[in-house]
Amino acid sequence: MKKVIDYKQILNYINLIGCILISIRALFYNIEIPYLLNFGGLYLFFITWIIEFFVEKRWTNWRCDKTTIYFIVLISFFLLSLLYAPFDTTKYFKNLLEKRYALISFGIVGLFDLNKKYKLSYFLNTIIITAIVAIVFLISKIGWSTFFLSPNRNVLFTQTRIAYVSTHMGFNLYLNLALIGIWYICTHTWNQMAKWKHYAYGLALIVIFGILSLSEGRSGFVASILLICSFAVFEIWKRRKILGLLFILLAPIALYEAATHHSRISDEMLRSEPRLALWHSAVDLITKKPLTGYGMSRAQEMYDTVNYKYCSPEYTAYVTANQPMFTDSHNQYIQTALEFGIIGLILLLFIYGAPIFICKKGRRAFAFFICALCAYQSLFDMFITGQFCTLFCLMMLILLRVDDDVIATNK
Repeated sequence: MKKVIDYKQILNYINLIGCILISIRALFYNIEIPYLLNFGGLYLFFITWIIEFFVEKRWTNWRCDKTTIYFIVLISFFLLSLLYAPFDTTKYFKNLLEKRYALISFGIVGLFDLNKKYKLSYFLNTIIITAIVAIVFLISKIGWSTFFLSPNRNVLFTQTRIAYVSTHMGFNLYLNLALIGIWYICTHTWNQMAKWKHYAYGLALIVIFGILSLSEGRSGFVASILLICSFAVFEIWKRRKILGLLFILLAPIALYEAATHHSRISDEMLRSEPRLALWHSAVDLITKKPLTGYGMSRAQEMYDTVNYKYCSPEYTAYVTANQPMFTDSHNQYIQTALEFGIIGLILLLFIYGAPIFICKKGRRAFAFFICALCAYQSLFDMFITGQFCTLFCLMMLILLRVDDDVIATNK
């Protein structure tokens, strides 16, 4: 009997592969690579999803629930930029809008769901493996003996990482997502997994945390300590609540001791942190139009007139010498208030907090760590309106629309 080729299943798997490629590419945001490698995953994912949409008649199964409302809000946040468009046609408009395309594209996908081939473990393991491969690649570029014997290994690693992978913000965020993935897999499947996996995940955690401790990025390093301490508290609390309570009291001390030993965390460095001056300048503008803001690019144009007002002469000279297209406030909350006022800020807080309550009950701790990490990183850089937009939208799609086979395996 002749075998019938199931083209629909092939299409589903190709769509899944495209999405996995996006999750890998997210680590290499700032690196120039051939166009097809750069956007191949996006094209593969969205083109096959559109075909699936019509082949499977996805609109027939659509219903309004908490998850679809979340993705409607995500799309609405993007549409705020267009709402201001008639009054907001400065030279920055196109560049700023392009960075936000993921909000509407992944938002539409979230409205109508993914196919049933998607499993949470595929993405968690992809992020973990990609992080480890990237670390091994970078150390190999440096030279193993040079890396381990050099007293300046952190400088060597930083220079190599910038050249071949990404800036510290993007790299550290990805590694912290890998830490969350390791914890989630291990906490639910430790007793069922093979012994070699215990060693593999344990070694991966040590390697990733070790690299984060070498990073010049303070926020990523502090986030990793917060995550490790939170995992420990969570696991101890589940087993011994009194011991967990004691650990909660001791964890801040451990966090403080670890953080103060970082080379870029000191009273002097924190006082001279340029972000504080950038935030100060933005807040001055926000107080003049707190309700509606200035619009996406109009806000940037206004900010250009005051952004270095409180900065040191050294920092101003450094930035202007490098001639960036523009300098933003380096804070997603402040930038959103500057662009869209209180209305935009409320939508932003909903986007960060709602998934914790919308997702299925069994994965709420996982959702909390993902959302908390994103909300924390947003204090120090543009997040859903900058370089992390695609990765954030992908994580929300995975969190709210992908079947959780990690918990299912444990049942």
